[in-house]
Amino acid sequence: MSSAMHILVLGASGRTGQLVVSEALRRGHQVTVLVRKAKSFEPAANLNVIVGTAEHKEDIVHCFQGNYGKPTAVITTLAAPRASNSPFAKPLVPPFFMRDCMKNLTDVMREQEVTKLVVLSAFGVGNTFQQLYLPLRILFRYTNMAVQFEDHDAVDAHVRETGLRWTLVRPCMLKDETSKPLRILDEKTSELGMFASCTRANVAEFLVNAAEVQEFEKKAVVIAN
Repeated sequence: MSSAMHILVLGASGRTGQLVVSEALRRGHQVTVLVRKAKSFEPAANLNVIVGTAEHKEDIVHCFQGNYGKPTAVITTLAAPRASNSPFAKPLVPPFFMRDCMKNLTDVMREQEVTKLVVLSAFGVGNTFQQLYLPLRILFRYTNMAVQFEDHDAVDAHVRETGLRWTLVRPCMLKDETSKPLRILDEKTSELGMFASCTRANVAEFLVNAAEVQEFEKKAVVIAN
């Protein structure tokens, strides 16, 4: 493990975000989370909870002025809230919620001279869209899922232009299971089957790994079990 870091996690109250926080704390890092409700997390050693939203730039600024000072790295698992956990559920926020939050975040990062950014994306975003089987392309572009994938595409395009030390992490279909052997693939991979998946536990572990090392900087990485 690398030496202890201070990691800011956005989207920390989500299913994957919670696992990221737990994994970072388990490794001995200090963690700041920005959440809408303080009760999202129980008090814990090395955990700083700030109430707010990435929709407001000033709330993100508070995360850079908290108990642990500036973060060493930022991990974002932000997703657009929906009416239910179903990927087909109606979005509850404007169409480019994630992109707008990301713009706020990267503005603050540059102002504060924090350069390490790890972003949870999805397989099928950006140039991995062409690697999807035709039924999945139709699903992702002609159902309610289209809104979030267009937003992910906008985040992808923005992050690449920031000049930060970014990593875009693109897991296949997420499953709520324990860790399994993990494959780390190039974004142009053609090695995945139609129903390739990745456990949320593996995603959380990889996101923290990517924050700790330089190996995946300026890369979009596909991960699958």
